[in-house]
Formats: sequence, structure tokens, C-alpha cells
Amino acid sequence: GEAYQEYLKGQFWLNRRNEEGFKKAIEFFNHAIEKDPSYALAYAGLADSYALLGTYALLEPKDGFPKAKAAAMKALSLDQQLAEAHTSLANILTSYEWDFKNAESEFKKAIALNPNYATAHQWYAEYLQMTSRHDEAIAEIKRAQELDPLSLIIGAVAGRAYYCDRKYDQAIEQLNKTLQMDR
Repeated sequence: GEAYQEYLKGQFWLNRRNEEGFKKAIEFFNHAIEKDPSYALAYAGLADSYALLGTYALLEPKDGFPKAKAAAMKALSLDQQLAEAHTSLANILTSYEWDFKNAESEFKKAIALNPNYATAHQWYAEYLQMTSRHDEAIAEIKRAQELDPLSLIIGAVAGRAYYCDRKYDQAIEQLNKTLQMDR
């Protein structure tokens, strides 16, 4: 329906990974919520938008992340089985609250609920990288790439995963591939 169309536009802008994109994403996710106030997916999109504004320091983390968490919790209150909402929460627990134990269990819940959600594998890979579990991080980011081979952000994270594991040749090859896709 209409709310889903607005959600898709929000996702498009969110994936630009820049300030304009995040702000437009928030607008579209809010439009989706106006059309359907019980639309959990749109709240998860909102959570990701605010969290990424905080991550990219385009909004003070102390302003962005609490808004992100409120939206993630609202999404979960509407739909406890929504992988995207568990992923949003896991990202906030990792990036802002440094609650690694609960973050990991939220990532695992998300992947169990929807093994085909590429962002869950991507952010779990980043979590594993932060906790120096490089082999597992590479396995997760490869899974994300299989699910979404055209994602520039997933390609960039894959390059970083190889770099952190000191696989420099693979890192260079991956990052060059990602740059070529962006032309």
C-alpha cells in the first residue's frame, strides 16, 4: 500500500549514507507512519536514520541515539518478530550503549527471524570486527554480499573487514570493485 511505497523511498534515501539522504529518509518514514501508525517497519527505518545521523556525527550522538532507540522500541512493541527492529536495536546497543552482550543476542534474534536481511549480517559483521572476531566478521559480510551484491555500503564494509584481518590484497580488490560500482 501507500505506507510501503513511502517506506521504500525512505530506504532508498537511507542507503545514500549522507546528510541529505538521512533527512529525506526520516521524512519518508514519517510519511509512512502517518499513513499507517502501526507500521513497525517504518519505525525501524526511523531508528536506523537517527542512529546513522549519530554515527556519522551529523547529529550529536546524545540527540540522535535516544531518538533511534525510542523508534526501535516502538517498532518492537508493534511487532516482536520484526528482524529489522531487532537489527536496529542491536546497532544502537553496539554503537552507542556499548552493551555488546545484548547487542549480540539481538543480532542473533534478527538473523534467526529473517536470515535474508542483508543489513543484519552487515551490522553483525561490524560488531564482530569491533570485538576482534575477524573470521566470523568476514563470514557475515560475505553473507550480506550474497544477499545484496549491489550495496555499496556492504562492499565498503567487506573491504574494511579484510583490512582489519590484515588481508590487504583482498581489501584492495574489494574496495576497488566497490568504487567501480559507484561510477
